[in-house]
Amino acid sequence: MFAPEALYVLVAILSVAFLIHRRRRASALPLPPGPRGWPLIDNLFDWPFESAWIPFAEWSKVFGDLMHVKIFGLHIVIICSYDTASSLMSQASYSDRPILTMVGKLMNFTPSIVLAPYGEHWKAMRRITQQSLNRTSSIAFLPSQLLDARLLLQELLVHPGNYIGAIRYALGKNIIENTYGIRITSPDSEASGFTASDYVKLSRETHEVIQNAVVPGSFFVDVFPALRFIPEWFPGAGFKRLARVAKARGEHMVDGAFDAAKKAMSSEDSMASLVGSLLSSEGPKEMTREEYEYTIKWAAGSLYGVLLSLAGTESTTSSITTFLLTMVLFPDVQKRVQAELDAVVGRKRLPTFDDRASLPYLEATIKESLRFHPPTPLGIAHRLIEDDIVQGYHIPKGSIIMPNIWAMNMNEKQYDHPERFNPDRYLGPAPALESPVFGFGRRACLGVHYSTAAIFITVASILSVFDLRAQDKDGKDVQIEPAFTGGFVSHPKPFPCKITLRSQESAELIKAGTSML
Repeated sequence: MFAPEALYVLVAILSVAFLIHRRRRASALPLPPGPRGWPLIDNLFDWPFESAWIPFAEWSKVFGDLMHVKIFGLHIVIICSYDTASSLMSQASYSDRPILTMVGKLMNFTPSIVLAPYGEHWKAMRRITQQSLNRTSSIAFLPSQLLDARLLLQELLVHPGNYIGAIRYALGKNIIENTYGIRITSPDSEASGFTASDYVKLSRETHEVIQNAVVPGSFFVDVFPALRFIPEWFPGAGFKRLARVAKARGEHMVDGAFDAAKKAMSSEDSMASLVGSLLSSEGPKEMTREEYEYTIKWAAGSLYGVLLSLAGTESTTSSITTFLLTMVLFPDVQKRVQAELDAVVGRKRLPTFDDRASLPYLEATIKESLRFHPPTPLGIAHRLIEDDIVQGYHIPKGSIIMPNIWAMNMNEKQYDHPERFNPDRYLGPAPALESPVFGFGRRACLGVHYSTAAIFITVASILSVFDLRAQDKDGKDVQIEPAFTGGFVSHPKPFPCKITLRSQESAELIKAGTSML
């Protein structure tokens, strides 16, 4: 018989031997296919810096759905298949985030739940956020989301041409209130020295500065981290100045909103909020109070400001404006959605969340618009923690893993005629796969229930009382060629959209909308 100590040693030796064997076997295998690079610089000149999801999709027609590129020794694996992405990115070894010098070390956004490494800090943020945003907990947000949808209709009634700004403000207001408990009654509502408009504007400005920084390969400093030490005045060091501005804005926003939430808790006009609820509890025993509050601050900042995650303002604004674009592009679909709304809701009241289960075609149209153009076409990159073997290829430890959501949505193997806008694909006994717009595995968006609720009530409310037409300011019909911005969150580029009342009764419903709640 072996002594227990000998068994432990034997297990350890066998484990090490297995790991060595696996690494040697992996290193002997080829890397996934991809464009042929050049000495030293590898695929630098192949890398697309604008709307990369489109050329990546073209590459997949040549190299397959699992591709590899390398830039100055940095391994990047691009996945264009849902099945492959889903099976790999659900594993813990694929749940890390890339160490991006620009957005992480220079801009200091690594503590956010979006970019934090796979470790204890991220797990703590995920745990407290998940308990506040799961399917059951998200029900508590529905009344405020309904109210802000009604207020949005009133704004569109007066200023229909400013629909994007109105949508962004309505969503931002709702997230600020529910996250921080800061009551906002108008764009001039003030908390901790900030007005509501200030918060929305600051969030938007921060997003504009950092949205490219979260895409691997956008800045040379991510490839050559030593560049972060050069002074701002040095030629070509514009990225340092950009990072300084983004860091200041981000800290200003995250710290300012958190401080305002603390003050709001002691106010007679305080609201229930995620931050207030968490601060009122003692927190995990293994964390000090300071550590707990730091975790809450960055979890909250991730929801509203930092990177504007998929439950946040920019990505949800993109989802809603893309939906409106599809309604203008496909008027027959718009009419069918409105016919369903009329049949279920009628013309004498506005939609509520109670109607949602009875509006399958509207739900299918929302799913199809998310497939038509996802708000984050390249998702958010993951990082492989250890060597892996996939489909006979070696994926090196430390590789950046990029899921091409847009390519998955346009995959002919997954969708019949993917270029067609067809909500019916999600109806019937064998509905199509829903677009993976909310991510994969442990890193999937925690705000999915909040976000989908916001999208539903916003578009249902708009289409119940307004018609959308592809017309210019003079009322002339125009042809639209849909186009989208690049960057982390992709928005429709400005398009003609004339918003008019469906009837005079619609105007009366809008004016009385908030009083009915």
